Amino acid sequence: MCGIAGILRWGGPPPERSEITAMTEALAHRGPDDQGVFQRGPVALGHRRLSIIDLTGGKQPMEEGQVCLTYNGEIYNYRHLRRQLEERGHRFHTQSDTEVLLRAYQEWDLEFVHHLRGMFAFGLADFRRQRLLLGRDHFGIKPLYYRLEPGYLAFASELTSLLQVQDASPRGNLTAVEMYLRFFYIPAPATIYHRVFKLPPASLRVFGFDGSQTPPRQYWSLHFQPDPALEGTAAQEQVEATVQAAVEAHLVADVPFGVFLSGGIDSTLVALCMSRALNRPVPAFSIGFGEQGYSELAYAQQAARTLGLELHQQILQPESLKILPDLVSHYGEPFGDSSCIPTWYVSQLARTQVPMVLSGDGGDEAFGGYYSYLHWLQRPKHLSTYLGQCLRTPGRTYGRQLLAYLGYLTSPHPYHLEEWQGWIPATSRQLRRRLWRPEYRYLLEAPCPTFTQASRAAQGFDRLGYAQYLDYQTYLPGDILPKVDIASMYHGLEVRTPLVDVQVVELAARLPARQRIHTGVSKRILKEILGQYFPREFVHRPKQGFSLPVNHWFRPGGQGRQQLTALLAQPPRHLTTWLNPSQIGQLVAENDQGTDRGSGLWLVLVLGLWLDQHPGVDFS
Repeated sequence: MCGIAGILRWGGPPPERSEITAMTEALAHRGPDDQGVFQRGPVALGHRRLSIIDLTGGKQPMEEGQVCLTYNGEIYNYRHLRRQLEERGHRFHTQSDTEVLLRAYQEWDLEFVHHLRGMFAFGLADFRRQRLLLGRDHFGIKPLYYRLEPGYLAFASELTSLLQVQDASPRGNLTAVEMYLRFFYIPAPATIYHRVFKLPPASLRVFGFDGSQTPPRQYWSLHFQPDPALEGTAAQEQVEATVQAAVEAHLVADVPFGVFLSGGIDSTLVALCMSRALNRPVPAFSIGFGEQGYSELAYAQQAARTLGLELHQQILQPESLKILPDLVSHYGEPFGDSSCIPTWYVSQLARTQVPMVLSGDGGDEAFGGYYSYLHWLQRPKHLSTYLGQCLRTPGRTYGRQLLAYLGYLTSPHPYHLEEWQGWIPATSRQLRRRLWRPEYRYLLEAPCPTFTQASRAAQGFDRLGYAQYLDYQTYLPGDILPKVDIASMYHGLEVRTPLVDVQVVELAARLPARQRIHTGVSKRILKEILGQYFPREFVHRPKQGFSLPVNHWFRPGGQGRQQLTALLAQPPRHLTTWLNPSQIGQLVAENDQGTDRGSGLWLVLVLGLWLDQHPGVDFS
């Protein structure tokens, strides 16, 4: 697990060593064990290393013949690929998966990504073909940002690294601010900056040394095609065996490791599989809250006792928000998922014991765990029901919702994107309309191409598969995975996600919908598996999630309230130009009265902190 960076310049002088060095040093927290820089002609590559496999070998950037690679991630089937490549005549000098990836490219050219099982982001310079290749794993577990300007391309694992390039700062992207307020994150390929992009998951992009380029090429996509044979005990056994195999594949490491244990279904299942694969107690790490209704720590303790785990735990208090400004800086752009705070602390806790952990992230997307899926499946069946909802929504939104529903009824497609977006956990259009000043409300009409494209691609799936596919294209790579990556790599901790494994996900997509959700029971098949080891009250309790009690912490005297008050006393440039201060005050008053407005206030606080840290960004 590492941090990578690179520059390609054309039509001018080559990259300066000071540029790539500064970009690489900005990623030092991602790779505290080693660093390296490569320069040749128009290309400069940088690398920071967190050593997990082949501690003494595998130094990067790695050069072999006319190819040089800087790579972040883990290839879980690298030993199998190595044997294949050796049979084809390749000879290896290290035990690292980095060399396997490099030689796989030499053997199979651009098709080499089809052989990879893992999490990865890379920049690969091919001097024979005079091109630079950027690539990202199937689900976007590992981040990759790039900046494309006249005369050069720069790429990196984090946005802050891209700002080290010796050039004018990129302009701000105001539409991205609306997307942030709409979804809590900015969906790929957009970022908070113009001309700076996220490479979408399962994508390659090729840039010629002469400045020529091709659009991102998608090399893999997920298809929900239920297999009627996957029923009953046979389906349960196959899922359990596949998850077990994925966990064991993710345990390949030359360093100690542990597990994030929330006490929920997914992390408990991963911990169970780890316990079965190992002959020693597994270190487990859990975070709880003092506020009733937010902490699952008692369930994590129960899971640890049952599985014989070595549990390390911590209770978060409102004072935990003191790290928020620093964390906002590390995310590089506004990021509104408040669970990044407990993720930061559980990563800090884990790093005191181990450099690598497994987590249960991705189980909700694969096996139908979100409440939004239940709501989506229980859609309004009668026009009168929907009209009643519309009448309770004042203003132009009423007409818009009614037209959307009528369009849904007459649409040739079975699923309507606006209907789905009504169920996902985003801020309402009504709330955003209140926040934006009138001259900026045109942004409410801005479409999100990522959602639109995903909706078109998923029209042939069953209703549950449609919703899950959209989350795989948007929420998982835009929110869940970057939240964990940034918060964990802040501490130099590698987090592996066996439930976001291509073999697990492809099997889950073949399950009939009733194996994922049935009669209101989400993640049915996982609960049946776990029910063999845990009592019913553990397995079938309501889903809780990993959310921060922000509505409590924004009450008078709370740490969130103090930070927001301080921010609004001298608001940063742009914040009150775009947003209406009186409406922010109204949100505070509503939160004090017991109406949960914590999410909206959290979004304002994070946006304000980011703007305060980037006063020179031009959004005109």
